[in-house]
Amino acid sequence: MSLGSKDMTDASSEIVEVLRTLQAAATLCANTFTTPQLKVDYRVAFSAGAPLPWRLLEIHFRLPRSGNRYALRRMHCFGTPERLQRSIHERAKWRACDQELVASYLVRAQGTADELSQSEPDSRRSAHAHPSLDLRELRPARLELRAQICTTRPEMVVDLLNGRVAHG
Repeated sequence: MSLGSKDMTDASSEIVEVLRTLQAAATLCANTFTTPQLKVDYRVAFSAGAPLPWRLLEIHFRLPRSGNRYALRRMHCFGTPERLQRSIHERAKWRACDQELVASYLVRAQGTADELSQSEPDSRRSAHAHPSLDLRELRPARLELRAQICTTRPEMVVDLLNGRVAHG
């Protein structure tokens, strides 16, 4: 994906091809984050002449869609397409590992709920057979998993909802 010194037509064609490849990966990754309550969209862009020209726009909005109720809109800025690509791949890997962590937790929690319901009298069993599960207790493990996997940080992040800029 290196952009060497070529004439403008070749460089432009190469940028377009890199953008296509990155966008395909970003779209697949974003789809894994989308749930019935949240739509996640990633858009890849290149800003010619900018010090950090490779961009990943991250947009989250709540479903069902009512107006422009965005939960998150950020622009992650990278110096090279390789760093942007690594970031996308790390996000996809983290999501897959996170889904495994949640699934494992749900299996364990359901097993515990089933054991508890079997030890209760029949009259109370149906009321407690399927307690609602709270994933908030997994938050520390999920954040740690993300920190371990998502190591390629953007050089700059712009919060497009609040106008804040953070440098990597």
